[in-house]
Amino acid sequence: MRIAAFSDTRGFGLLTVLLWLSLLATTALGVALATSAEPPATSALHDRLRLARAAESAVSLAVASLAAQADWSLVPGAGVPSPFTDGAPGLRMVAGQPFDLVPETRQRTCGRVTPCDDAATSIVAPGRPWGPRNPRWQLVVHVPLADVDAVAARACPCYLVAWVADDPADADGDPARDAPPGVEGHGVLLVRGAAVAGAGTLAEAEALVAQPCRRSNLPCGGSRVQSWGPVRDSVP
Repeated sequence: MRIAAFSDTRGFGLLTVLLWLSLLATTALGVALATSAEPPATSALHDRLRLARAAESAVSLAVASLAAQADWSLVPGAGVPSPFTDGAPGLRMVAGQPFDLVPETRQRTCGRVTPCDDAATSIVAPGRPWGPRNPRWQLVVHVPLADVDAVAARACPCYLVAWVADDPADADGDPARDAPPGVEGHGVLLVRGAAVAGAGTLAEAEALVAQPCRRSNLPCGGSRVQSWGPVRDSVP
């Protein structure tokens, strides 16, 4: 499969180079660790590091898709167009194991595989502590890493997924829309990325992303990552 060309080819080229270098560095670290006295333990650490870097790459691809959009107002409720997808959401096979994008999205949104409603989504639970402002996750990225960068996929033959949602800390009280101009949280969205390696093995990362223009009268476009970190409880 060929991924559609991104509008800023230089930016996308830099993104894939950084992705490849990150995974290559992790692979080199794994080779060094494998010479220690505890190969099984270091091998497991190596696998976790590779997945963590790949999850961060999924976040990067989602951020690149957001950067191409001038208006984020409807993104929390409708998602955003992205060239980093491999067809309609549904069942995928990852390393011979099933991974269904639809129930996985529901699990993160409301903690169950059946369709989410406002009541279920608003329940306070581990990983979803904001109640009515809990994220309503929208798929942005779902693609094998090999379809993005074949070289990086040699280090991590995994499947990338990323979701976007409203910033739970914004002040408009509507998790299906970005806060309007002048309201705290305008132009800020939450992105979650995951790397899946089959058999339930995955790593996740989150980033808070802002539009640089949100406090100015300049035309919107681009994005800036305000915070970044791993998700400890992958599926709430």
